[in-house]
Amino acid sequence: MLALIAVGSVSACRRARLSHGDGASVVVVAPRSDAAPARRLAEREPNDSPEQAQLLVLNAEWPVIDVEGSLSSQSDPTASRDVDVFKLQIPGSAGGHDRSPSRDSAQPEDPRWTARRLILDIAPESGASVTLQILDDDLKVLEAVTAENGEPAGMPNMAAQPGRFYYFRVKAFSKSGKSAEPPVPCRYKLSVQLSDFEVADEREPNDSMEAAETTVMGGMAELAGLYGWQHDQDFYRLPAPEVASALDVVLDGVEGVTPGLQVLAGGGSRLAIAKGRKGEKLSLHNVRIGAGAVDAGADSRFFYVMVRSEAGQNRGQRYVLHLSLGAFMQDAEIEPNDAPANATPVHDGTTLGFLPAGDVDYFLYDSGEPREISVEVSFPGHLRGKVEVSRARKAGIVVSAETKKPHQQVELSRIANLGEPLLLRIAPVKGDGNANEPYTVRISSAPPSGDGQIPQIRLPP
Repeated sequence: MLALIAVGSVSACRRARLSHGDGASVVVVAPRSDAAPARRLAEREPNDSPEQAQLLVLNAEWPVIDVEGSLSSQSDPTASRDVDVFKLQIPGSAGGHDRSPSRDSAQPEDPRWTARRLILDIAPESGASVTLQILDDDLKVLEAVTAENGEPAGMPNMAAQPGRFYYFRVKAFSKSGKSAEPPVPCRYKLSVQLSDFEVADEREPNDSMEAAETTVMGGMAELAGLYGWQHDQDFYRLPAPEVASALDVVLDGVEGVTPGLQVLAGGGSRLAIAKGRKGEKLSLHNVRIGAGAVDAGADSRFFYVMVRSEAGQNRGQRYVLHLSLGAFMQDAEIEPNDAPANATPVHDGTTLGFLPAGDVDYFLYDSGEPREISVEVSFPGHLRGKVEVSRARKAGIVVSAETKKPHQQVELSRIANLGEPLLLRIAPVKGDGNANEPYTVRISSAPPSGDGQIPQIRLPP
């Protein structure tokens, strides 16, 4: 199990643990009262290329630098070409830090294990918009963020290797197709800070499957990360279990952020997806992870979990990601079941399911003989739902219904299956979703009545 260190210290900040009313942990970053003030520097021109980059120096005595810079006024004909470039050599030598104990020694070495934590913030003045890029010493762009309309932005957890140079490029930003603001000089403050990662902290860049962080889990794991910018996404690569297992994922809420979750197979196919509500936790349940096969290639030996900011950012409060692998929940949907081909088999009785925003669930009922089927679907709060029943071997919907409010129940009765499998499709009304509270499906059946009546629909007023 990965240990999440929630309380620790860095050069210029300290941690405090708080708790929401629902018991979810909150890990925040608060300034230390005894921290040395940031060293202040003025940008020096010319510095519009890596060859002319202004050198920044960080050390144990001055772990934070604030650079005050300015891009040319928009009235200047060269404004579109004005760029400020800075460079920083990370103190120390490569390999000078021990590998994080949260990583698996059986996996290939990941240079992020020996990295320092680089924290960047960019704050434009007077409602201006700027883009900040971080490049490695090969001038490859590692990450980029945009601070729009005078709002600050940043990269709070970049993995920087001791002994290597990194470049920071600042340039003006304007949305295409929109009229330019009145010409004003674009002033900004760039803050650069160096500290150390804690156990289980995410380490950027990790915004793709190729750049995913490899980690381990002995049945359970906890990871922590930051929504550093709008639409920031973090990928984690985990080993597949020895036998097919059910994955449960809980992502604690972070103030001001609308979260998203995905689980992907080793080859990249999506197994489950969820989108939550701003500031609230988000869950995925009973996701089938196939058994890993050592001799069948990397795609079958791993799976991925992706955390994403659908909207908002918060560089001061960490998310905590809880993962667990175990036995399948009985009488419940098994993800993925978002297409008829992988519908969850059901029978007479009660089945639970979850409908995050954008999800759809299919169930297959096969009695093997002619029956009349009755289906009741009860939806939780924040969820209006659609229910459709069709015959699995024929096109066309037999009967369908939709609730008008959350907390309502749909009743569909006297559905003749004609001895064929029935396909049940359940989906949220557009804009609705609830990943944390289940809906229930109750199915009962009886011998055919033979009176030729059509299916009955019952909805609450």
